[in-house]
Amino acid sequence: MNNSIFNSIIGVNFSNTFQSVGKQVSATMAAAQIKATRVKTVKMFTYNQADCINAFAKEGLQVLVDVPNGDLKACANNDAATINTIVKVLSDYSTTIPMICVGNEPLGGWWNNAYAPYLVNALTNIKAAIAANGLTTKVTVPFNYAIMGNSYPPSTGCFNNGLKNIIIDVCNILDADNSVFMVNMYPFLAHNSQPNNVPLDYCLFTAGKKHWVHDGNYTYKNIFDAMYDALYVALGNNGYGSLPIVIGEAGWPTGPSTTYSAATRINAQTFNQNLINHCKSGKGTPRKPDVRIPCFIFEMYDEDTKLIEAGAFEQHWGVYGYDSQSKNYQTKYVLTW
Repeated sequence: MNNSIFNSIIGVNFSNTFQSVGKQVSATMAAAQIKATRVKTVKMFTYNQADCINAFAKEGLQVLVDVPNGDLKACANNDAATINTIVKVLSDYSTTIPMICVGNEPLGGWWNNAYAPYLVNALTNIKAAIAANGLTTKVTVPFNYAIMGNSYPPSTGCFNNGLKNIIIDVCNILDADNSVFMVNMYPFLAHNSQPNNVPLDYCLFTAGKKHWVHDGNYTYKNIFDAMYDALYVALGNNGYGSLPIVIGEAGWPTGPSTTYSAATRINAQTFNQNLINHCKSGKGTPRKPDVRIPCFIFEMYDEDTKLIEAGAFEQHWGVYGYDSQSKNYQTKYVLTW
C-alpha cells in the first residue's frame, strides 16, 4: 500500500458536534473553507451527516467517515439496520469515501472497556458487508496513542499488554485489506503532562541539540518522530512492520493560555506548520526514512461546548474559530497546507 488512498498527504478533521446551537458552521461554508486551504481529504466523526458529506463531495473533497463507538455493539452483532445504513452511505458516495474509520479511540482507558469487546467483530462484519456489496472502501481504526505500553526510548516501543491481542487482531484485518494503521498523536498532551521532562521546543519541531534524544544509532530532533518510530517498532515486533502508519489526529490548542502556558496561537501555528512541512517533506523518520506521512490536522474549527474533563484546551484546537472566523486577526495564524 502506498499513500495513493488519499488525495493529499495533509488532511483535516471536521466536526461541528460541539458547536453552539445557531452558531454551527454550515456544511456549505465548511466545504468552501476547507477547499480554500487546498486540503483535499476530510475526516469526519460519523457516517450519518449527509449534508456535510454531500457538500464536501460537491467541492471534490475526499471524505473519511466514521462509525461512532456507540454503534460498535450493533455492528459486532451484525445488526442489519445499522450495517445496511453504513453500506448505503458507502455505496452512494463510493467515489468520495475511500475509507471508513471503525470507532474513535475505542480502546481509550476512559471508556472503561465499554467498546473493546466489540471492536474486532464490528470491523470484521463491516468489512464483510463492504466486500459483499462489491465496494472497495478500506477500513481502519483510529487508535489513541495510549495503546502503547512503552514508547521511550523508541527502540523499546511496545503495545499495552492488556490491549495487545485486540490490536494484533485489528492489524491482521488491516493487513488483509491492504489498509493503514491509524493513530492519534498529541505532543501537546505529552508536554502538558510532563513539562519538565518533555521540552516545549522538542514538541514544536524547533529543538536545539541539547534537547535531542539519542536512541542507539538514531537521533530524534522532535517528539513526533519518536512517537511514530516507537509505534513502528511495536508493529514490527508483532509482524506488522509493513503496515503504513497514518496520523488520524495531530494538532495544538490555541488556549486558554492563562491556564495552559503552551496553549497559544503562536505555538499552535508553529506546531501545525512544522508538522505539515515535515509530513509532506518525504524525509520520514529516523527508523522509517524517505516516506511522506499522511496526517489529519485536528481540527478545522473550535468546538465551544466540548466537554473539558481533560482540560479547557479541549475547546480550542481549531485552525478556525467555531464561528468560522480565521484566527489570524490577533496573530498571523495562516498555514501553508
